Amino acid sequence: MLDRRSFIAAALASALPWPAVAGKVAQGLFIAETPKPLTNVDIRDNQGQPAGIESWRGKPALVNLWASWCLPCVAELPALDRLKPIIEAEGLRVIALCLDRSGAVGAVNSYARLGIRNLAVHVDHQRQAGEAFGVAVLPTTLLLNEKAEEVARFVGGAAWDGPESLTLLRALIAGKKLETAMSPPLVRPTANP
Repeated sequence: MLDRRSFIAAALASALPWPAVAGKVAQGLFIAETPKPLTNVDIRDNQGQPAGIESWRGKPALVNLWASWCLPCVAELPALDRLKPIIEAEGLRVIALCLDRSGAVGAVNSYARLGIRNLAVHVDHQRQAGEAFGVAVLPTTLLLNEKAEEVARFVGGAAWDGPESLTLLRALIAGKKLETAMSPPLVRPTANP
């Protein structure tokens, strides 16, 4: 018999185009057959200004959905922070979208605790992004083309500042075909958030 959390995860996973096995969502890199437009949701920066999908158009983007209570999310944030100045100089936006109920306060506190210096605060004020983007588990990272359409997603925490990640993201920037062999390795949480 499934507990409530497993039941919810299985229900969400069954409605998604992404792989799920026996109530668990598969982790790793999944490439979309065709680019998928994203549903518009109310995303704000820590000043309360709009910072959503419309502002993501024009360049490819990495959009990481995370929460401060999620161990793998917290484990990958430092790698995203290190990645941002390197890959943004090459033409890719790096967006960390906090899904905490505490909003910008939770994101700012997490960034301070982890020493995050490069990532801007982005918050889903209505807490609709997870459902709107078909995200069953956190962290999930969406890879978007310059039209802000999803071309791939990485489910689970990833080592975003490693060589595999850079190969994947540089292919995204160049508009090349992405391959699952480009997948960055999963990261394992080592401490509580």
